[in-house]
Amino acid sequence: MKKTLAFSLLLACACGSSSSTTPNQNPKCQPGSGTTLNASCDPGFSQTAPNKPGTIQVTFSGEKFGETGLPFPGTPGDPVFVDGWSVTFDELLVVLGNFRLAPGATQSTDQSQAGTPVATMPGPYVVDMHKPTGFLGKDGSEPAGGIFKWDTDDSGRAFDNNTRYAFSYDSKRATYPATQVNLTPDQFADYALMVQNGWSKLYRGTATYSGTGTYTPDATVQAKFAALPSTVHFVFGWNDAGGHVNCINPDFGAGTDLANRGVQPSSNGAVIAQATLHVDHVFWDILKEHNDVKLRFDPVAAWAPANTTAANPFDLRTLGTKPIAATFSDGTPLPDRGPFETAGYTCGGTRPCAQVTMNLNGVPAGNVAGLANFMAFSAQSQMHLNADGLCYDVGQHAPDPFFVPAIP
Repeated sequence: MKKTLAFSLLLACACGSSSSTTPNQNPKCQPGSGTTLNASCDPGFSQTAPNKPGTIQVTFSGEKFGETGLPFPGTPGDPVFVDGWSVTFDELLVVLGNFRLAPGATQSTDQSQAGTPVATMPGPYVVDMHKPTGFLGKDGSEPAGGIFKWDTDDSGRAFDNNTRYAFSYDSKRATYPATQVNLTPDQFADYALMVQNGWSKLYRGTATYSGTGTYTPDATVQAKFAALPSTVHFVFGWNDAGGHVNCINPDFGAGTDLANRGVQPSSNGAVIAQATLHVDHVFWDILKEHNDVKLRFDPVAAWAPANTTAANPFDLRTLGTKPIAATFSDGTPLPDRGPFETAGYTCGGTRPCAQVTMNLNGVPAGNVAGLANFMAFSAQSQMHLNADGLCYDVGQHAPDPFFVPAIP
């Protein structure tokens, strides 16, 4: 999946400069050994210090929705589950790495052309996007966390304050050795699960039905909706490892304008490059789209047992073979109850009222085998720069523009 102008469409905390004892590593934030993760990670900088001119500080954030979740009915203008669900998160683990800066961010009209890196941070680094602390996020309100800073390029030279550097990074498959950035020891088992299954991301959370419960056209279908669990504790892991290249920087203007690519050092102090996760993408009902999307949980809840708990959650790998044309667990079509839950929403056209059907939007059906893969496909485009800056997304398989996500 690519983001272009036409369609703008972490465990080693590399927390220091190239003068550290290990290249691109801060001595206070070294990778664990073997399958043991490090106990702590100090990024080497805070919100206010050292505010060194010419330095680029890399942070991370899951923004408002990663922290507080996606409530129903929510605030006007915010993404909302049209079928009446509220979703909160316990953790959002993401493995990031291969951070790099390359001069000439805007030299090419092709966003994928980022040039030769002069500063790198390899990783892998794992972060919990649900609970970053210590920094104010680039959205201006939600928290962020520190990962590392570049004081110089890899050769020890100062950055050029008059140059826009292309900022790129990867989502990576979980491996050892690695450094955890902000995990607590009780989360280490989940990272081990990610390594075992080859995942790059892991969500844990709870979905609670918060709607009216109304579906008026058919009493029999209404009974099927009423039989769905009202609370679903879930875990979802997948591998969407890939690159996020030459990201657009909203510090310079609109996050969809290719003229705003890159990170530019400043003589006035350090500048921030924030790897940002948009948590809602996983629940989109249409692929390759940033505007005409709705969030849905009914197709997931239809397959969830009634007795899920935080200790015994619904594993969304169960959805791997479930069709993108949604059904109840008995195989009958699951219609769209959004119009009865959400004011102003209507179904029809590409969203059939009689059956919720996730919209492939031109992606070959063979690339999206089942509902879980559909969800993972949209996650490929959820990583950004400085809140809303879109990147050119490169998949892990050769047949671009689409790659096949993995639900082991």
